[in-house]
Amino acid sequence: MISARRGVILPVVLLVLALLGLLVAMFSFRVYADVAATQANFERLQTRLAAEAGIERVKLMLRNRPFDTNAWYHNPDELHRIIVWMHDGDETVWGTNDEFNNPGMTYRFSIVADDPLDDEHYVRFGVTDESAKLNLNTATQRQLMILVRAVVGDSDEVDPLDIVDAILDWRDADTSPRSPERDTEGSYYRRLPSPYRVRNGPFDTVEELLLVKGVTGQILYGEDFDRNGLLTDNEDDGDEHFPPDNEDGMLNRGLYPYLTVLSTEDNVGMDNRARVYLRGDEEAVRSELELIFPDEPGVVSFILVAARAEQPTDDSNTGNEGGAGGDSEGEGDDETGSDETGGEDDESEGSAGADSQGDGAEPDGEPGKVIRSPASLLRSESPTGQRTRINNPLTLEHLPALLDRTTMISPEQRSIPGLININTAPRLVLRCIDRLTAEQVDEIIAVRASLPSEDKETTAWLVTEEIVDLETFERVAPYITARGQQFMIESLGYGDHIGMVTRLQVVVDAVGPIVQTIYYRDLTELSGHYPIREEDLERLGIH
Repeated sequence: MISARRGVILPVVLLVLALLGLLVAMFSFRVYADVAATQANFERLQTRLAAEAGIERVKLMLRNRPFDTNAWYHNPDELHRIIVWMHDGDETVWGTNDEFNNPGMTYRFSIVADDPLDDEHYVRFGVTDESAKLNLNTATQRQLMILVRAVVGDSDEVDPLDIVDAILDWRDADTSPRSPERDTEGSYYRRLPSPYRVRNGPFDTVEELLLVKGVTGQILYGEDFDRNGLLTDNEDDGDEHFPPDNEDGMLNRGLYPYLTVLSTEDNVGMDNRARVYLRGDEEAVRSELELIFPDEPGVVSFILVAARAEQPTDDSNTGNEGGAGGDSEGEGDDETGSDETGGEDDESEGSAGADSQGDGAEPDGEPGKVIRSPASLLRSESPTGQRTRINNPLTLEHLPALLDRTTMISPEQRSIPGLININTAPRLVLRCIDRLTAEQVDEIIAVRASLPSEDKETTAWLVTEEIVDLETFERVAPYITARGQQFMIESLGYGDHIGMVTRLQVVVDAVGPIVQTIYYRDLTELSGHYPIREEDLERLGIH
């Protein structure tokens, strides 16, 4: 009996030892997992802080050099692979983009942006001003048609006009569809399996387009669902991997990179002071003009008379309420604007920018005409009495100061939405500006690349560089700008020793002495490959 009991003890002891060993192993694995998770969280926090350091770097740059396009549009020396922190404590390299043969724990940031002029393999190391895009809340029917057609192409499944009408009906204030045969108002949205209301107001975000009838993810994002502007393998393999694409070796970017809801410009000069309202109190205007044009009394007198020669009955309607290119008689300069909708704009919806005022002013000083831009003064002949006129002393040399320091827009309208930045807008957005031909758009893109920043501080360079004549410039001037005040920053934080990348998207408003964040989003889950490490550049053949 005692032998039998002793025979049981050994297996029990062995079982207990095995259980203890298993518990120790489980505890070790749990500790290792917790340590690994803590380390991963630590690395994620460090890369996030590196990305946020990049955002703060750009804010400082925009505060000090907001009008220096060359500083923030593409500047790899200051915005690519910038060291935020190094483990060895060598603070002399912090803020530089120095490289090391044997990198240790080194955290960096890169500011990246889509370069619409590239071959789908390059990115810019800079930021994007929102005025380089078409404002979704002020765009006309013709402008939206240009963008939608460029995205959907010759598809038999999608009618661009259906989409454009649905967008316009979503943002307008009425409840009647633009076309009776198209169900694009509230009744359609109420019949959906998960019904919701049509907004009947301005868009809050570009992504809100996904709620609009007919707008799908493929239309909004094209083949670029990771929104990096680069043609990756899964975006050129048909339906083999998400997203679906047509395997044509080209990247369809969708509508997203060309649209914004945040572009607006305060009616101030480059010194951040209110522009001189040329139809304001005569004595006050005269004193201001004498500071702008010293020792030129003839110029001051002429401007005072010319600006008042065609005084409108309602100053509140003399501004650019309609945003960019809001004229309803635009001359289509390419096939995308020469359709049946090219001259149709909704004159009844105030937010569309397609009001009956859109044609702008006739610059010839005829009675009943309204000068809408100071640029029109260069061709004005102003009466000083019933029979006499003053010879116009203004020349192209006065144009930059007129555009920067003076305005025909009532001070009651403090900001102007939807202006398009000719210094940074891509070709597709520039094509949305009425009265610019395709050849002029190409010339704008070619010339602006070689101009120094100081020559591009106002839109006057379109005339001084002989891209457009003065008459054309007068018509487009109320709808274009040479600067941005809202900027999109996409910051990548990463380390030389890890593969982890944190991707942040921020929109800031650079009006005033403090650059303020108005939109913040973490896009890390979207992933998206970027050539930010040396091995990435070598693989793509980028030097």
